[in-house]
Amino acid sequence: MLYGNYAIYLRKSRADVEAESKGEGETLARHEHILLELANKKGLKIGKIYKEIVSGETIEARPEMQKLLSDVKQGKWKGVLVVEVERLARGETIDQGIVAKTFRISNTQIITPMKTYNPNNEFDEEYFEFGLFMSRREYKVINRRLQRGRLLSVKEGKYVGSIAPFGYDRVKIKGDKGYTLRKNSEANTVRIMYDLYAYQDLSIGEVCRKLNEMGLRTRKNAKWTISAVRGVLENPVYVGKIRWNCRKVVKIYKNDKLISSRPRNKNYILVDGLHKPIIDEKTWKIVLAKRSLNSVPVKHNNIVKNPLSGLIICGKCGRKMKRRAYTKFSKEPTLYCDNPNCNNIGSKFCYVEEKILEGLKIWLSGYEFNCKEYLEKIKYNKIKSIEETIYTLKQEAKNENDKLHNIFNFLEDGTYTKEMFKQRKEIILKKLDNINNSINKLEQAKTQYKQNEEHIPKIKNIIDIYNLLQTAEEKNNLLKLLITRSYIPKNRKSNQKELRSYQIRNKYISEN
Repeated sequence: MLYGNYAIYLRKSRADVEAESKGEGETLARHEHILLELANKKGLKIGKIYKEIVSGETIEARPEMQKLLSDVKQGKWKGVLVVEVERLARGETIDQGIVAKTFRISNTQIITPMKTYNPNNEFDEEYFEFGLFMSRREYKVINRRLQRGRLLSVKEGKYVGSIAPFGYDRVKIKGDKGYTLRKNSEANTVRIMYDLYAYQDLSIGEVCRKLNEMGLRTRKNAKWTISAVRGVLENPVYVGKIRWNCRKVVKIYKNDKLISSRPRNKNYILVDGLHKPIIDEKTWKIVLAKRSLNSVPVKHNNIVKNPLSGLIICGKCGRKMKRRAYTKFSKEPTLYCDNPNCNNIGSKFCYVEEKILEGLKIWLSGYEFNCKEYLEKIKYNKIKSIEETIYTLKQEAKNENDKLHNIFNFLEDGTYTKEMFKQRKEIILKKLDNINNSINKLEQAKTQYKQNEEHIPKIKNIIDIYNLLQTAEEKNNLLKLLITRSYIPKNRKSNQKELRSYQIRNKYISEN
């Protein structure tokens, strides 16, 4: 139950994180004390404190901010206390617009130790938006300076990662800024790993099994996996190098959602590090040569080749099963569990696919459901959401044009000097440009969404439709409309014909 009409929002900035690392105290606790004192001084009763643990760039990455905005929309608070307005939104312009609009429509005050902002007061609103704009610029400057500093540190051979690789500890450089690496007791496991692979002619899978048999464990005291061993064998840090930007974060839109991916980058930076190597140059060259002979080039083109991607779960260890294609041996693809400590064996891909469709057919015999109607409803809701966002942005553009008209009046009556007028004009024009760009992107998304016609008349014809689809991605999307996950529990001694029925949990059953 709420016991006050005001809330507190706490969030760390990058500068706060750096200050904490230098021993300046816990930021959120310090800010909470400041704001509670402010509330006591003003006689404000606090109903809730939102503590943002993560430091996300966008609203989408900040769960407490999402909760705050939801409560503000419902009119729960008369005001929100923050140390500075920049704590509310320092990311993209569209996020700043969402925050400003939410507080304005709900008539919720923003209270800081320096000033109280009334979002429905024209001058307070301009001051608030100007503060957000300047904080965004400051954020970009800080980020640019930070990235430049990291790059310079890398070129000097320093280690800029937050977590040291297996076999090393991250240590402060004496008499200089930055960090380097120092070998620890794990280094012996790294040497054994390289020796097994380079000089005893074992495969990565055999090296993995050998390490586990010897009782050697990862840093988290877990058993070694093939991917973990491969990561150690392919990391040049063990030969005394520093690698940077090997897998840069790339943001892309997929299904109208902004997602981050880390594709391999061939043009990464590789320099001599300040740390001592664990293995010698000769061993490293042998491993490189062996990896080049045994490795198969992977095409990272984001094309789905497995119609059952993300749907098949190992019934023994719970991992998602993977598809293996035998291109060299003309064998049929299989689904397998890549956990070396799991005794669940693989199955022919075609057999699993057949069983999935068979299970759906049995389920469909007892249900009549019009998928086209369901999909039309989804499409309608999505387009409606896009149109509402476009309408909101157009209203924002109208407000900015009104502000642009006002500053001309302020210039004429002497309220603004020419310098103030020029500064405000540039800010408003830039914001208008960002809003118009957002509107154009949403209009394109709306058009594309309308053009994506679904070729599904009814789910009862799912089998016929599935076989008519041309790509694995289309088949995968179709199956995900029906299935959340399927399990394969299978013993090594069991025959494929004795494979148990898959556990299919249908989304429509749970929703209706």
